[in-house]
Amino acid sequence: MINRYAGAVSLAASVFLITCFALSCGNPALAHDRPESPVLTIGVGRDFYDGPDSRAFLHGSTGTWEGLTYFDKEMRAAPWLAESWEHADDGKTWIFRLRKGVRFHDGTPMTSREVTASLRRISSHSKYDPAANYRHVVSITARGPGTIVFRLDRPVPYFPKLLAYYSSPVIHPSCFDEAGRLTKLIATGPYRIEKVRPGEAIRLSAFDGYWGKKPTYRQVVFKTIPDAQTRLMALMAGEIDVVADVGGILPEQAEELRAYPGIVLKQQEVATTHVMVFNCGKPPFRDRDFRLWFCGMLERGQLVDAFAGGAGVVARDPYTGLARDVAFGMIRPSAHPRPGRVPEGELVITLHGGVIQRWPYMEMAQIVQEKLREQGIAARIEIREAGAYHEGVKKGNFSLAIQPYTLMTGDPDFFYTYWIASDAPRNTGWHDAEADRLIRTARHEMVPDRRRDLYRRLEEIFSRNLPLLPLYHDVSLYAHRKTVGQFEMDHLFRPLLTEARPAGELP
Repeated sequence: MINRYAGAVSLAASVFLITCFALSCGNPALAHDRPESPVLTIGVGRDFYDGPDSRAFLHGSTGTWEGLTYFDKEMRAAPWLAESWEHADDGKTWIFRLRKGVRFHDGTPMTSREVTASLRRISSHSKYDPAANYRHVVSITARGPGTIVFRLDRPVPYFPKLLAYYSSPVIHPSCFDEAGRLTKLIATGPYRIEKVRPGEAIRLSAFDGYWGKKPTYRQVVFKTIPDAQTRLMALMAGEIDVVADVGGILPEQAEELRAYPGIVLKQQEVATTHVMVFNCGKPPFRDRDFRLWFCGMLERGQLVDAFAGGAGVVARDPYTGLARDVAFGMIRPSAHPRPGRVPEGELVITLHGGVIQRWPYMEMAQIVQEKLREQGIAARIEIREAGAYHEGVKKGNFSLAIQPYTLMTGDPDFFYTYWIASDAPRNTGWHDAEADRLIRTARHEMVPDRRRDLYRRLEEIFSRNLPLLPLYHDVSLYAHRKTVGQFEMDHLFRPLLTEARPAGELP
């Protein structure tokens, strides 16, 4: 079995290497410690520049833009740029009242006119609404300077969740053309763009006109460091101050970080679940009995303990357990008789090359490969770049795959309409008429207890069939140097940038 860190150097040797690393970078640690230069540098494993054909130009973790609503710690809708809301017409009309005193980065006030234009950009271009969160929106109108009214064609009880975070980035209308393409980013967050080097770094400066708590760090730099070991060494050397993103620190790196002086290691349960996706459109995973046997044979607890350790919790629900109102704990695969026939040919275990430096998918895939071999079933592992991975899964050119999934609306409908419904964009060949009916009914049920019961019944069907296997819920590790104080990351892996400050500086 390949161990990514089998050849890792000892802590003493690491100190030597890291010293050289820092010197080769001009000893940036010293620059970060200067009180006259309050720059916070955060290392991440992916590029936070999303580009002009995206919903928001930059990743939400940059603190440059904000949405109408966000999520509390139990994935319920919480105020953000909208401070309150209510529904009428049995859930077919939703009225949102905007926060007062908010300004864009160009100094102009945020009113319902700009917000309406920004949201219409998303609702009228499907590429900016890939999960079809606006599917039931008939119109978005301004009512005076501080109120937005949505009219829907069907009742949607969780509509404030559908508008949360990435579903409603408020961007000034001067930033996009008629096709919705962004040319720049003028938004309302505590930081604004100074410079973007795609694939390398994003430099931001504090926005003095921010409506909320003013940031202490005058500049923040997000540095893209795809390789996990390079991120670790950069943090130890002081080239960066923080590593903070989901999958930013691998579980096997935790022990070394805990032992290293000057670094604080933390963890945060996030809304991301790691799932094993089965190709239910082809043998052998088309066979329910094979899926149940495989899931029981896999022993998820051992797999998670071995490779995720304290960075994961075995999944008992198909989506994050943070959504406690609709978490029923039914996913508990048990021993199941093995189907008699051995699958012909090799199974293909597919991995996304862009994420194997953020999570221990390769090690898990190797265990799966070995367990199958012990049962006389051949399997090979294929690592594909992002485009080929998603295209292969879409076309069914795989047997099983491992990938992350984040409950971005905080609601079960997001999971079931994305993965399970017969017309779901990520359905991989499993179909069930009763599940489809329950999904459609639950989406529009306005009585909370009835809706919760519908999702309980859906999870029962899911657990009896396991068209995909939730492996574990992510407990993200992140770390910062002790020169940084009060640094935290939330359950949607957003750094709380306005809370961070140089160590020893009073709030």
